[in-house]
Amino acid sequence: MAIRSAKDLHGVYVALFTPLKDDDPKNLRNSIDYRKMGRMIDDLVAVGVSGILPVGTTGQSATVTHAQHLDVVRFTLDYVDGRVPVIAGAGSNCTRESVEMIEEVLKIAEVPVLCVTGYYNNPSQEGIEKHFRTLSSETGAKIIIYNVPGRTASYVHPDTLIALSEDRNIIGLKQAVDFRIGEKFHEDTKRVINETKDNDFAVMSGEDGFFIDMLEMGGTGLVSATANIPEAAKIFVDLHKAFLAGEFQKCDDLQDAARDYVEATFCRKNPIPLGTMFNSPLFQPMTSVKDTARGDEAAARIMKLINEKAGSLKKYHV
Repeated sequence: MAIRSAKDLHGVYVALFTPLKDDDPKNLRNSIDYRKMGRMIDDLVAVGVSGILPVGTTGQSATVTHAQHLDVVRFTLDYVDGRVPVIAGAGSNCTRESVEMIEEVLKIAEVPVLCVTGYYNNPSQEGIEKHFRTLSSETGAKIIIYNVPGRTASYVHPDTLIALSEDRNIIGLKQAVDFRIGEKFHEDTKRVINETKDNDFAVMSGEDGFFIDMLEMGGTGLVSATANIPEAAKIFVDLHKAFLAGEFQKCDDLQDAARDYVEATFCRKNPIPLGTMFNSPLFQPMTSVKDTARGDEAAARIMKLINEKAGSLKKYHV
């Protein structure tokens, strides 16, 4: 299975968490726990997710080494073995670095890449547009734009997105803003969806709690951190199926059913809670949930979710 155009970007994609071995007490040079990652992938494929996205933000892309980043992409592709499509995280605030990463990913396999905007250096809209056009022209990769101003302080405006959608290699958007009716980014998101319909361009939700809102506006799917939890992934998969079948009350009920999983996943900055859920260390400067303010209370809440609603995660705590 491979993603070659926007029409292939639909359903539920998991922003895969990268589990680490507990082999460095300083959490500076831990090894990747590939055995655990394989078990995670098997569980997600079994519940019917549309695809897997390794080494995005949830996959600790900001802190894995360059070699680890590529190894995780390679492992995911080998282990998935065509069961579902794979999208590789390959973004950077440095255009040259992102070009080089994409080129190395493409040597492993011709997969689409998710690329973030210019965090920290915070380029102008002209710089953002040039960044993505350069990624396209230099690599020929199929590119999904990741618009997440809450992490980057760099918002991709509708005019920029609409212009970029005309590039044949730029096939989609992960929109991680509040696009619900009445919220700040609703009209922007609605405009992007409506004005890119004639281009090969898909708009997907990067907000787990608003999946149904994205589908109702004409978006095509979800790229989800919460979906690392197989029980939550199944809810999102069923929600998408219900929407396609016109079962809209069921969609609302399923979005409500996902709430506890979403709240637990984001009770601290992602991917901190997932580290606790999968009993994995996190590279510094991320800390464990227990090391945050009122961390014991948050950790207890996560374990309560596992014991009551996410039994598939119990195997990581024995």
